[in-house]
Amino acid sequence: MIFKIDSGRDNLIGYRIEVQVNAEAGEEIASVSTSYENSSLADDFLSPHEVQFNRLFTQVGGYTPNVERTVTVTATNNSGKQQTASRRWQD
Repeated sequence: MIFKIDSGRDNLIGYRIEVQVNAEAGEEIASVSTSYENSSLADDFLSPHEVQFNRLFTQVGGYTPNVERTVTVTATNNSGKQQTASRRWQD
């Protein structure tokens, strides 16, 4: 699987987080779990399975200078194999 995780300040409050997962040849995406600071943002179960997944989260969290932030994405393919990617940044 190929992951892309983008983050930036939201216009109103918190962060804008965009998650994209692309399946590689011969695989499909069965589910995607996304968390921010170890708290679940979403558990998406894809039926039927898909080859590309994209989701946008807005107004996530808050801003505190010098604090490290983490978004973690775990995708499960149609064979049950999980892969995880994360994005970290500092306020």
